[in-house]
Amino acid sequence: MAWLQLRVSSAHPEFADEILLANGASAVSMVDAEDDPVLEPAPGETPLWRNTVTLGLFPEDTDLDPVVAALRELLPDGNEATFKTELIEDQDWVRVWLKDCPPLRFGERFWVVPHEKLGEVTDPEATVLKLDPGLAFGTGTHPTTALCLEWLAGQDLRGKTVLDFGCGSGILAIAALLLGAEKAICVDIDPQALLATRDNAEQNGVADRVKTMLPDAFAPFPADIVLANILANPLMQLAPLLASSIRPGGDLVLAGLLDRHAEEIHGAYESWFDFHDDVSKEGWTRISAVCRMPALISFRRYGERIATAGQPQPAHFPVLARAGYAAVINLATEASSNWLRDEAQLCAQQGLPYHHLPVAWTQPTPADFEGFTALLDKLQDQKLFIHCALNMRVSAFMFLHRVLNLGESVEAASQDLHAVWTPDETWQRFIDGMLQRRLSS
Repeated sequence: MAWLQLRVSSAHPEFADEILLANGASAVSMVDAEDDPVLEPAPGETPLWRNTVTLGLFPEDTDLDPVVAALRELLPDGNEATFKTELIEDQDWVRVWLKDCPPLRFGERFWVVPHEKLGEVTDPEATVLKLDPGLAFGTGTHPTTALCLEWLAGQDLRGKTVLDFGCGSGILAIAALLLGAEKAICVDIDPQALLATRDNAEQNGVADRVKTMLPDAFAPFPADIVLANILANPLMQLAPLLASSIRPGGDLVLAGLLDRHAEEIHGAYESWFDFHDDVSKEGWTRISAVCRMPALISFRRYGERIATAGQPQPAHFPVLARAGYAAVINLATEASSNWLRDEAQLCAQQGLPYHHLPVAWTQPTPADFEGFTALLDKLQDQKLFIHCALNMRVSAFMFLHRVLNLGESVEAASQDLHAVWTPDETWQRFIDGMLQRRLSS
């Protein structure tokens, strides 16, 4: 397989690095314009050459025109920067990686080492993660990965459950397991990354403790540690999901953001977390925090447009607004034990339209469901947050909406429904009646 390499000559390589990653680069490196590439500079060794060039590696069929346009628009010297495209073979790329990837130590005795250089680590008590560079991001040499590995190497991870969101090569999850964690859930939008994670887990003898999945298959659970080494914008958007995926008192570690984005990320997460001091390395920041606020109850996402949960608390509404939700729909009634009396006012304070469609818990009706789907149609272009008391009413209505209106299979829609609850007799009778009603019409 061949790859397209985009060579960016700019006085601001740290910005080019971020822009390339945000526009689909499979790997990014900094090189001396006069020397050979070093595809991911080692911690503490980021090149400070007079003429630093940034390289972005893309799949061969990538249209690079939009990438170049983004660079011209976003780089401070975009009009003066130069760009060059080169087709390179996959085998050449891997060879260069192996040549320039030394054993790396984090903390006292944790190492990340390519297989062919295992003999260079002589400490008999060292914990070694064997990792050859591949097509998924994460070898320990980029400052963002190094910051996370340094954090892990300093923790007592025994018995912990770890969520690695945006796992790339799986390096962080595998490191956590080698350092004592009990199990790891690895999530990534790229199937290639999940393959790399499984392969690397196998190479390190921890495959039986790793579970990989795409975001659509992920259901929030109370992890002890949540790691997210991705970019600033996704970190902003994922705030409610990640906050719902960590137990109170659990640790959150965020990386992949430039120093200038740290304040904005703090704002997105401050409703749920108490922060430790940020740590910066070569222009990149690591944020670590402890969860102090209960997560949203049974939080579920349905694609990019709809999220559902149980009753949110007042502190959740500013976070929902910052995450881009455009309206709130509530199916609970005032009789619900966790009813929030001033929810409409809380939404108004954040500029969120509030729609209350009360559904009686003991007597859901076809008219309730029809009103729900009519509102979804009316708001079809908006990002919606839909809730009830415990996400039971909503999950049942979303199941019916997906099957009856979107044409999805019962089996696929049932997975999300049953992840929240198993409907009781009243609700199962209602669901069956709605399905039968549509079949007979």
